[in-house]
Amino acid sequence: MFRSCLLLALVASACSAPVPPPPEDLLPFEEASATAAPDPTKPGPYPVGVRTVTFEDTGRRKPDGSPRLLVTEIWYPAVQATRGQPTVDYDIFQVFTPEQQASIGAGTIPLLKTVAVRDAEPARAHGKFPLIVFSHGQAAIRWQSTYFTVLLASHGYVVVSTDHEGGTLFDVVRGQLQNVAVGLETRPVDVTYLLNRLGRLKQDDPLFGTFDLEKIGVTGHSFGALTSLRVAAIDKRVKAIVPQAPVDANVAWLGLAQPVVLGIPVHIQAAHDDRTLEWATSIEPTLLVMRDPLWLLDITHGGHFTFSDLCAFDLASIVDRVMLDIPGADVRKVLNDGCGPTAPPATVAQPLINHFGVAFFNAQLKGSTASLGLMTQAQANSVAGDAGVATFTYRPAGDYSDGGVRDGG
Repeated sequence: MFRSCLLLALVASACSAPVPPPPEDLLPFEEASATAAPDPTKPGPYPVGVRTVTFEDTGRRKPDGSPRLLVTEIWYPAVQATRGQPTVDYDIFQVFTPEQQASIGAGTIPLLKTVAVRDAEPARAHGKFPLIVFSHGQAAIRWQSTYFTVLLASHGYVVVSTDHEGGTLFDVVRGQLQNVAVGLETRPVDVTYLLNRLGRLKQDDPLFGTFDLEKIGVTGHSFGALTSLRVAAIDKRVKAIVPQAPVDANVAWLGLAQPVVLGIPVHIQAAHDDRTLEWATSIEPTLLVMRDPLWLLDITHGGHFTFSDLCAFDLASIVDRVMLDIPGADVRKVLNDGCGPTAPPATVAQPLINHFGVAFFNAQLKGSTASLGLMTQAQANSVAGDAGVATFTYRPAGDYSDGGVRDGG
């Protein structure tokens, strides 16, 4: 009788033991958490999948009556079996019209290579992931900064980036670029629409249930940085933002009830030699009006496009051949801002941007307090390999009376 009871007890114990996840879902190392702070410059523990989805905002109509289109790239953590599968390249050559392509010449513009796998199976064994929205710059494109967006996905984020219709490179090459005043109103609505639309995904959608709408971050470059500042002011679902090369926050908040107090952590990334949105007229005024915990990365000799992949395309060299025109701007001069010999190369600048951007989101959206310890001047020097490349400073909540910041995490 005793043996029978013991046998039954052993069987019951075995049946109640937790079943380990299948091998394809075992992570090579722990993602960021309260107990872990992985290297933010290196790929995270997840392979990356990518989907392209076109949403139709029927609540906003264009003059011809058609809905506003949001062609959207979604990068996400995928199952481990994704590794080794064919990856996605982005071809900016295909953005141009056939006539422009003939003028440029096939093979002139390199492909933008990524490690993302088209329509890979999403990872589900490790819970829901924080959601980050990336907003591209004026006259740019949704995949302008894959060095950052794809890396974020590998660290356990669902990253969403849409083409802001009327403000894309596609619009530039066709002479249809809208005035920035239009984008000031339409872009934040694009972001809030995406958050709402993603919250309504049907159960048969491949990404249903993969992201956590209680943990939302927004980031973006240039006009996308303005978008992140404005969205944070009007949508309280946003928990943290990383504006890159932003305009003066006072401009971003035009028309909103003043004073704007975000009440969330903010990490600004900027370049002291930015000639498009200059430090004195964009960053300094922003530092004076911020009232929240603030982390600031200054890439000393970087420029405006240091924060994107566009330098790799060398679009400035083809301006005359395709007659690119941005009203009120010298296109060649603008496109060289951050892409010239005085700016740090992408191999130096992008690891810095990634280090602080990923560490910040890991701390704010994943509770990885130790990741804040990676946000210091010493770490900036180490990542760049040179103490003169970047300055990192930190300002805790409430310490803003003189707009000053200081080192620390």
